[in-house]
Amino acid sequence: MSRARRCAILILVAIPCTLQAVAGEEFWQIDQFWKGPRKPMVDLTFGVSSLKHRLFEGGLNNTGAAELKLGYFRAQPMSNDVAQLSDKYIFFDYAASDLFGRSFDAAKVKTEISRFGSGGREGYAYDFTSSYLFPYTQTSIQWTKVVAGRPSGLSAHDAAIVDRYDGSFRFGALAEAGIAFGLPDIGAVRAGYEVMAIYPRHVFWPWVGSYGIALIGMGAISHFGKEIVEASPTLGPILFTLLRGGVAYGYYLLVRDKQYWPFGSETPMTMEGFRLGVTLTF
Repeated sequence: MSRARRCAILILVAIPCTLQAVAGEEFWQIDQFWKGPRKPMVDLTFGVSSLKHRLFEGGLNNTGAAELKLGYFRAQPMSNDVAQLSDKYIFFDYAASDLFGRSFDAAKVKTEISRFGSGGREGYAYDFTSSYLFPYTQTSIQWTKVVAGRPSGLSAHDAAIVDRYDGSFRFGALAEAGIAFGLPDIGAVRAGYEVMAIYPRHVFWPWVGSYGIALIGMGAISHFGKEIVEASPTLGPILFTLLRGGVAYGYYLLVRDKQYWPFGSETPMTMEGFRLGVTLTF
């Protein structure tokens, strides 16, 4: 194994350890999620997204999307009124400008997008015994392939941008915030807003630095938000989600122009859109 690869593995292990230390846990407890009761989960999501690139001069058609998540759900009661919920999953997503018979503008770039990855969804739910209300945030890493249909008259500048993505899987990240209403041991329906960045090329060390800053910030705000939940079960779950969602969206705004902010890097392709979904637990 090369020296660079060994360093990369050490850094990827060190990041979650650092976050656990920020959250006040023992530093060797890298991931507590898989300990304790958990249930299989199947999740279906549908939505519409706007595809953008800050340097693109022409137009990119919006896309319809369908997604499947497979993973595990965990609920950990905190009090009579609040429970901590966590999902971890892998996902497969397909989006296209004409999905579900959507109309599109022939003068704009038409796209077909396939992506897969892994991620997690978490937050604190209002426990009504027979039902629950769950404000949540979720983050994922992904690999995305864009296949583009180019309109006549596409400029050389825009064609060069499309060429960076067309037909190849590209690394990226996404975040979502929303709210779900569920029934224990059955499932939930939810609505959220998702933002995503697709990198034209992946440069490992700048990504480690940028993503590490984001993870540390998210870990710190999660620790603060948990203390709010413990002090105020009435407002805490909503504030926890607003704080985490605010950090995630703020980071997204920074990387729209510079994918590895604050380090010098390229401008990524981005997607934003609303999502509706249903989660089944078993």
